[in-house]
Amino acid sequence: MALKKKYALLSGLIIVTAVLLLPAMIPNLGSLPPQPIAFNHRLHMERVQGIGCRDCHQLAHLQTYAGIPSKFVCFDCHNPDANESDANADAFKPEFGTLMAFAKTGEDIPWHRVTFTPEDVFFSHRRHVAVAKIDCRKCHPEIPDRTSPLDRGPIMMGMNTCIKCHEEAKASVDCVACHR
Repeated sequence: MALKKKYALLSGLIIVTAVLLLPAMIPNLGSLPPQPIAFNHRLHMERVQGIGCRDCHQLAHLQTYAGIPSKFVCFDCHNPDANESDANADAFKPEFGTLMAFAKTGEDIPWHRVTFTPEDVFFSHRRHVAVAKIDCRKCHPEIPDRTSPLDRGPIMMGMNTCIKCHEEAKASVDCVACHR
């Protein structure tokens, strides 16, 4: 009986410690700072036929991180040097003021990261996107429908989600495949 009490006490202590330390381990747990531009994923994916995640997140198939698009990626479509006689030019629409202001500075858009990967986990976008050919929507199904930036987070994949996908794809579920 004494052994059960020790395990119950130890379990309770671990749970309390985890609850107290979790906010420190995961930055901004619960709320995210407002993004500098109220980016609308759905508008971009619906309006621009054929645009995909990798059109803006251009490093996803090359590197560990998908990357946050620079202002120059935006300027591939939204011309900051548009002619004032072009009434349809994005540069002259009020909602593009913040984006166009970055065209005049040497600064990039200071996007806030919305994802979190624990330090003991190794995750490579390149391995999943380029090698395994997994569509971004498999892990991020809600993003294409978002009309405003995330304000709650950060986004963190649970281990059970990863293991389920690995089992379906017959990929390794050995701990050392993902954990350092």
